[in-house]
Amino acid sequence: MRSVDELWLDVLQQITARAAHEIKGALNGVSVNLEVVRSRAARADASAASVAPFASSSSDQLELVVTMTESLLALGRAPREPVDVVDTVTRLTSLLAPSARADGGSLRLEAPGRDASAKTVRARGNVVRLVIGASLLAAIARKGDIRCRIDGGEDTVVSIECADAEGPLAIPSAIEAEAADAGIRVQAEGQSISLSFPRAGVSRQRTHERA
Repeated sequence: MRSVDELWLDVLQQITARAAHEIKGALNGVSVNLEVVRSRAARADASAASVAPFASSSSDQLELVVTMTESLLALGRAPREPVDVVDTVTRLTSLLAPSARADGGSLRLEAPGRDASAKTVRARGNVVRLVIGASLLAAIARKGDIRCRIDGGEDTVVSIECADAEGPLAIPSAIEAEAADAGIRVQAEGQSISLSFPRAGVSRQRTHERA
């Protein structure tokens, strides 16, 4: 049996490989656009309008690189606990959205839903990262249009839906087993995966009593 940290490292490597390709492409775009800006700005008849689109494109690409790099660095560090699910999902989607687009699909993170303050959960940080990361990778592999949503309540729920997916969504059984051990409920049905995380500060005994 592989440990949670080993499983997370494998998922992180897959995410990093996808992100690295997109970061390299964005940096190449920055280089090309800046060269055009330099070339046109050197002309005697240069106007701001002739270089503005290239400068704007370069700025957007650089912003993408910064955001993705910050997310990679954050996910490479030991997580703070209790885990902030909104922050975790935001960083993972920022890394994977460009790759989803490159594969012909899309990945959109919706604003947190009801009771957005209920975003910290009780499970170990790398378990949370592992389950969410594996679910997003599974969705991206289906090359559809992915919508990710976070809702708070008695549990914090991350819902991943993939419209027009090429087949049903599922995560590896070893990862699903680790999720179950951590008290995380994974429900995969058709083109969607729902992840229910026990909230920090809410005991499981009280949850059962209310149910």
